[in-house]
Amino acid sequence: MFKRARTPEELATKCTDALDKLRRDRANEEQLERVRKYLTEMRTILLSPDVSTQSRALVKAASKVSLATQLVEHLRNLPFETRKDAATVFNCLIRTEVDGQEVVVEELSDSPELLEVIATGYEVTDAALTYGAILRDLCRNQTLVRKILYAESFWKLFEYMQLQTFEIASDAMATFREALTRHKDIAAEFLMANYDRFFKEYTELLEKGNYVTRRQSLKLLGELLLDSANVQVMLKYVAEVENMCFMMNLLRDESKSIQFEAFHIFKVFVANPEKPAMVSTILTKNKAKLITYLQDFQTTREDESFHSERTMLLELLADLPDAE
Repeated sequence: MFKRARTPEELATKCTDALDKLRRDRANEEQLERVRKYLTEMRTILLSPDVSTQSRALVKAASKVSLATQLVEHLRNLPFETRKDAATVFNCLIRTEVDGQEVVVEELSDSPELLEVIATGYEVTDAALTYGAILRDLCRNQTLVRKILYAESFWKLFEYMQLQTFEIASDAMATFREALTRHKDIAAEFLMANYDRFFKEYTELLEKGNYVTRRQSLKLLGELLLDSANVQVMLKYVAEVENMCFMMNLLRDESKSIQFEAFHIFKVFVANPEKPAMVSTILTKNKAKLITYLQDFQTTREDESFHSERTMLLELLADLPDAE
């Protein structure tokens, strides 16, 4: 005889009960196996090609018993494969609407403590990458990314991106990028509201980070400044002479990749038609040296758009007044 399939309500309730028992005994193999089994069944339902009646029922049932919260709180205590299923179920619960409502998103947005557990999950070495995957999924939701950006725990990403463990540092960078580029209007508002603190942290990251972190951070900075959503941020950044001098130094970095990314930011300072007096003064004073340097700058690079931009930059520099 075939066993009766568990209903969505049963799955959510039984999984929550098993997780609760694991709270008291983390090594309980029987309960670990039950959690594994329930998560596998829920994963199958939630990943069905169409949003079925069953999947919506499961989301409603999960919300009633706060399953998403339970999964986050117990994630670090689950075996690797079970942890992956838990993350998949969690992410599906966030994305599935019921009657036009994001019921699990509403639950999470009212729980800053839970969002902090997720945001600081990079500190749990064994489960860091799973927490990172969950955090990126949260960043894809407009309601939740706003909560994440404006939480104090967001600033810890600057620490995580400099961790010695390469995989975790790279994952933190991917999350940082997602938070700042997925919903551009929200990110632009955040950057303007936190401009001084953000760019102080960012400059330190570019100064102290390892090679990969510096290169990726510099590339992201260029993308942010050149995005039309961040025009106010860009205008403020290129008006500060310290930022330009920093980029001029990076143009001479020992790494050609760092030089290349710095070039794309430096060109914005030169192309700005409303340069502050100090920026114009520094450029004028260094005009001859900059032209000489840029004439031979990465001439072997096979990139037509780069060479066009280099030519444009040389013309803009040549149009500056000569130093007295």
